[in-house]
This record gives sequence, C-alpha cells and structure tokens, in this order.
Amino acid sequence: MISKQKTQDIQKIWDNYIVNQKIHDTKGNELPNIDEERLTAIVELKKFINDFQADTINIYEFKTNVDSFNKRNNLWGFTATKGQMFFNQLVKNSESNIKELAHLIKKTIAEPMSLEDGLSKIASLEKYSQSIYSKAKDKRKAPNPGSTAYFLSYFWQIQDYQKWPILYTSLINSYRELDIWDETESQIEAYKYFYSLNEEIKQLLTAYSGKPINNWSAEHAFWNFKGNPNKQSPAKLKKEKTEVLKIEEENIITVNASFDLSDYLIPKVAKLIELGNDSEKSSSSKGSAYEKLVSEIFKQLDFEVDILGQGSGRNPDAIIKHSEDDTAFLMDAKAYSNGYTLGLDDRAIKEYINRIIPNLQKDRYKKFGFIIVSNSFKSNFDSFINEITWNTDIKRFILLTSEALLYLLAYKTKNRISTSSVIETLISLGNPIEAKDIIGKLDDV
Repeated sequence: MISKQKTQDIQKIWDNYIVNQKIHDTKGNELPNIDEERLTAIVELKKFINDFQADTINIYEFKTNVDSFNKRNNLWGFTATKGQMFFNQLVKNSESNIKELAHLIKKTIAEPMSLEDGLSKIASLEKYSQSIYSKAKDKRKAPNPGSTAYFLSYFWQIQDYQKWPILYTSLINSYRELDIWDETESQIEAYKYFYSLNEEIKQLLTAYSGKPINNWSAEHAFWNFKGNPNKQSPAKLKKEKTEVLKIEEENIITVNASFDLSDYLIPKVAKLIELGNDSEKSSSSKGSAYEKLVSEIFKQLDFEVDILGQGSGRNPDAIIKHSEDDTAFLMDAKAYSNGYTLGLDDRAIKEYINRIIPNLQKDRYKKFGFIIVSNSFKSNFDSFINEITWNTDIKRFILLTSEALLYLLAYKTKNRISTSSVIETLISLGNPIEAKDIIGKLDDV
C-alpha cells in the first residue's frame, strides 16, 4: 500500500509529466508520437512472434527479425543489454541444444493466461539462463538471469500492451528513489512485486487525473521523472554539462546515461577528450600522447594491442586483436580538436591495409576492420568507406569518437561485458559512433 506522502509524490511526478510530455528514446531522440508508433510497430512484431510460433521461421530468423526491427524502431529499448544482447547470448550458448531453447522461448514469450502463469514462465527461463550462467567461465559471455523478466515482459506487452507492463530498470530506479521499491532475490519476486505496484500506481493516477491511465502513460511519467533536470542537484547538473561532445561548432549533443562516467574510469584515461582538445602542446607531442592513451584504453577493453605509432613509417598507430573471434582491427588515433577529416591520409590508409592484412591472415585472423578514433569528425567519409570495404579485406570501417570509446570502457567495467560483446557493439552501429550510440546500445533499460 502506497502511503499518503508517497501518493502525493507520485501525483507531482504526474503533474510534471503533463506539463512537459516529452518522451525520449535511449539515444536521447525525442519521440513525440511514441504511443502511435508503438501501435504501428506492434503489428509487425506480432507477425514475427506468430511466424516463430507457427514454425514458419526458426529461432535464428526470429532473433534477427526482432533485432533488425528494433534497431530501426527503438521504441522499447530492446536493443540494450537486457533485450537483444540477452537473446544473442542465449542462442550462442545453446548451439548444441538449439531445439530445446527454441521450444522454451516459444513457450515463455507466449502471452500468459494470468499473472501466475507469467511468473511460471519467468521461472522457467530464469532457471535455464542460470544453468548456463552458473557454469560459464566468463560470466560476461553468458545470458544474465537478471534480464529474464524484462525480456519476457517485452514480448508479452507486444501481445497485450494494456495488460502487461515491462520491467524496466529505469522504473525500478525511480521506485527506489521514491522509497516504494522492496528489493527481491529472484526475477519471479521482482516481476510479481512490480506488477502489483504498477497496478496500484495506475489506479491512484486514474483517480487523481479523472481519466484511465494505462501502462504506457505511467511508464512515460516515470521516464520523465528520471530525466527531469529540475530534480537534480546543481553539482550533478554542472557535471552533466561537461559531458558533451562537440560534433561541429553549432551541433552539440548531450550525453545521458544511468551513471556518472567518471565513476568507472581511472583518472588517466578520463583525460582523453581533454588531451584531444589540448591547444598548447605541439602537434607531434599531443598526437603521440593521444595515440598511447587510446591504445591503453583498448588494452583495458582486453584486446591484444601492438603499438606502432609515430616513427614507425607508414603504419597505423596500432593493431588491436582478439584471437577468440579471429578478429583484428587496424587503428589510427587522431588528436584533432576541430574535427578530423581525411585529407591526404586516404592514400596511407590504403597502403597499410594492403601491406598488413596479409600478415594477419598468415596469423590465422579471418575478420578485419579499421577504426579511427578522434574527438569528432568533420567530413563525410561514406564514399571512402564504401571504396575500402568493397575493394579490400576490411569489412567494417569504424569512426569512433573519444567520448564513445570512454563510455564503451565504462560499460565494460560496470557490466562486465566481454570483448566479443564490445566487438559486436562496434560493428552493429553506424558511423560516426558517438557516446549516445554506445549508451543506447549498452545502458540498462
């Protein structure tokens, strides 16, 4: 039972939402018609579910369809760790018994007949995930059982959005902040408590507003609450104002994450952006220091890093490798404070791709990419990237901002994601990869 004081707090949250009524996706993009867009998306997503249940498509096709659709329509945050990454890890760890997993997924994503039936489904998938997770030598590569309730409630809501609320981490964090959340030990207990609390909140808001409040309206109100700067301290606001990436002179994008970036970075690497913007050091000194720091960050991401850098002739600054995935990237770090543009570097890039890749192939690496790291990028690289990926063995050319690289390291530290997942994240995003893209991909929903 929510107390009278907490009821008043929730009513204030609702009032603030009614005044603002701005909804953003996990990348910070405003979604003015999110409910209408969701209703349209549900039609397509239901087709995927029905085709999978009818064996018209297999589990691999189902996973790919859902992933592709949500990347184009990021309306529920499913592209993050508790959604698509959880699904990917379930499938990857079940190759030897994929039929068993497919049967379990079909059974558990089907809309429950009741709350108790839903809790039973959560228990089944949580148990299966736990059996993989508990035996995994590297927990980062295993499906986290703590993702189960979000994963299943997402599919249930697609089938009946009026009945099934999604267990978002952001909502739980809001409830914790209001001191109305009781910590639980299992996903079953968590969803049972969440479902009851959500129903109570909808009822009190219905009585307060004089109109029916559904799951989406309640959800939006609390998203607005978590993203409302008016409730944050001046120190917090000052810190967030520093977390911006200058793309061009008049194009500044604010980074929003569920944590403070500095909490997960050592002071040395946290200065990467500052180093890239340094106008006092000589170009040579600044460039060398920036290259070394970028290489150090890739080491902390658990890549094997061969530093070449300045003074080594016409070479990339480093080669970063991950033997488990047979993957190697050529990497250049560009300390340009006003945005990097290709200029004369395109010829050099082609030269060392053609010279270095054959040696990597002899070392049995099979998949190759190229990464350029800089504070920002000025020119359009599309034509050059298309030429490289079409005419060389480089199949993924990545433009990665300094801030995005720092967030990638922070998420690896915070969520203990594997290097394989880091690679998967990098190759799945469009250019240039900015901090907001990493947040949208890896932040808890």
